[in-house]
Amino acid sequence: MGQDAASGGAGMRAGIARRVWLPPILAGWFPPGSIAFCLRTWASAVLALTVAFWMQIDSPASAGVTVMILSQPLRGQILSKALYRIVGTLVGAAVAIGLIAAFGQDRFMVLGGAALWLGLCVVAGTLARDFRAYGALLAGYTVAIIGIGCIDRPEAVFSVAIFRVSAIMIGIVSVAVVNDVTGSPSAWRALADRLRRAAVDVRRIARDAVAGRGIPDDGSCVALAGTIMALTSQVSFARTELADSALRMTGARSAMVAMLDMISCSRAIGGVLRENDVRPAILSRVRQRFGDGTPFTGADDARGALDALLRVEDGDAPPTPAEAYLIERAMALLSYGRWVEDGIRTLEDGRAAPRVARNVRLARHQDPVLAMLNGVRVIVGFSAAAAICILSGLPGSTMTLVQVATILTLSITTFDTRAFGFGALIGVPLSTLCALVLDYRILPYGSDMGFLALMIAPVVFATCLLLIHPRHAAIGLNFGVFFFIVLGLDNIQNYDPMQFIDRNVFYTLSAVILFFSLVLLPPSARRRRFRVAMTVALSLRRQFTGRGDIAGPMLISRQYDRLIQARTWTGHLPPHRVAAGVFGRIVSMGDLIGALARARRHLTRAMMIPPVSDLARQGLDLLRVRNVPESARRIMHHATVLLAASRDLPPVEREIVIGAVSGLFGAARLLERNVRLLRHYGIIPAAWRG
Repeated sequence: MGQDAASGGAGMRAGIARRVWLPPILAGWFPPGSIAFCLRTWASAVLALTVAFWMQIDSPASAGVTVMILSQPLRGQILSKALYRIVGTLVGAAVAIGLIAAFGQDRFMVLGGAALWLGLCVVAGTLARDFRAYGALLAGYTVAIIGIGCIDRPEAVFSVAIFRVSAIMIGIVSVAVVNDVTGSPSAWRALADRLRRAAVDVRRIARDAVAGRGIPDDGSCVALAGTIMALTSQVSFARTELADSALRMTGARSAMVAMLDMISCSRAIGGVLRENDVRPAILSRVRQRFGDGTPFTGADDARGALDALLRVEDGDAPPTPAEAYLIERAMALLSYGRWVEDGIRTLEDGRAAPRVARNVRLARHQDPVLAMLNGVRVIVGFSAAAAICILSGLPGSTMTLVQVATILTLSITTFDTRAFGFGALIGVPLSTLCALVLDYRILPYGSDMGFLALMIAPVVFATCLLLIHPRHAAIGLNFGVFFFIVLGLDNIQNYDPMQFIDRNVFYTLSAVILFFSLVLLPPSARRRRFRVAMTVALSLRRQFTGRGDIAGPMLISRQYDRLIQARTWTGHLPPHRVAAGVFGRIVSMGDLIGALARARRHLTRAMMIPPVSDLARQGLDLLRVRNVPESARRIMHHATVLLAASRDLPPVEREIVIGAVSGLFGAARLLERNVRLLRHYGIIPAAWRG
């Protein structure tokens, strides 16, 4: 499928290249929709600058900067980012006014307060996701733009704040109007398409697992889970586009959780089939009932299929826990498949399908240590830049400090800070060069808005094309944003070259400071992976002590998010068997957490069934692991006893008990496999080890 998609994408790019007469070497730079994106961004920038000049606000270039920051291909992305930009700007402006009002005569207190506020906002931005993080960061560097910008003239802070907020509002409204009039692509439709494509991949893995053809390795399965978890950002974007977004996004989240469960089921089935513990006759029956993976039509169909596969024929031995595990996991695949279908249908049609999980919440892995380190790094970087500016004694050096605060804050929570540092080092000088040519070789020959609009078009188009391509997005952001800053468009344009040079020396200095801060002091991938592993180990210990979470959407989404991050940071390390082995152990601990949590969920429900309530309570006690080999043996034995006790139960109750048997077997099997790992890392509480 990946090859088909790649060839299809190449064909579309080649078609575009032929239509616009581009040589093949340039076709990759113009993916479908790129020209429309460039035109929308350019029109938004022109509209924002026109309104800003007409209203004669101070620093009208800020409206253009806002447009470049908000540049996104999808409508939902723009609306979401605009909302948080408004909130962040208003909060930052209020804090800046309060800071100057309190310490207007004390520069050190203003700078110290700004540094602490930046650090606090970066901590919040690191813990948040998507454009909520951007809003927190914006609240931080807006204090630098307004407060530090007025450090030499504190009496002007209120008017500066008003003009900055006005310019940002103009930019936001301009982007919203242009995208609404031109009909920019919808984020919710893109979300539905990506869910459909992910569902195809997940179902293919499920069919291969049941058929015994083998499934991708752990790294590939976690990568697919990463593709699914990445859609949580699309969910947050799409919420702003639809009046019935609550229902539709519930369907999307329900489908996403079901796909994560299908990946876990497929991996579990692949593992049990590799051990050859299932009789060929039962395996054949399971494969015949699974068929081509067509989902169940309802809950009764699922219970009937499970009951039929567990039924003992005359002369046959009853199913073993391993066989019950295979049967339950295979039938769970078909049940989750229905959840996926109904979830996507709810998203597309706006009507609740029968099997959509209500109040679904997806949890993400949080790293408080990283958040605190990011806050400290920003405070240190900002303080170092402030010291350089103070020692220089130049009056315009505050511009350097403002830009360092802005870009350092934005970049500190990006995935690859090194790339952002290189983006600043390349994008800022490039924007300075373009602004220099435009300011002194072109703009003096024209004075109307139409002429300016045509002259900035190449820069806007280049910025958008860079933003579209992930490898060059950091360069594009710095290039587009700094171009309008460096150009310094004003109601009365100043063409004095000395002022241009004085102003942009500090911008270039800020880029150099950022380069050294972000590139020469990169975060450690090994330490980040270690913190993920520690979090997984602590969650497993909580399961062993009986205080862990039970299986559900929040647990499986958080667990996969941890594995995704572990895989990401492993990929940043030199390729070595040791690095791959550490990742494999993290995956094993995550699988054990899932098995224990699933067993606890079903055993808790089974306690409400009188014939097996005592057995369910005993099973919960056994999940408090003390001695790993002994606990594995006792849990496996208890799974056998509970399986035998389920034979005469009604289908509804038997389904619950078989889920508990499956969870117990999975937990026992993973405990047996990971005895050395659990001992080596000391995950069993010291007082409990036998």
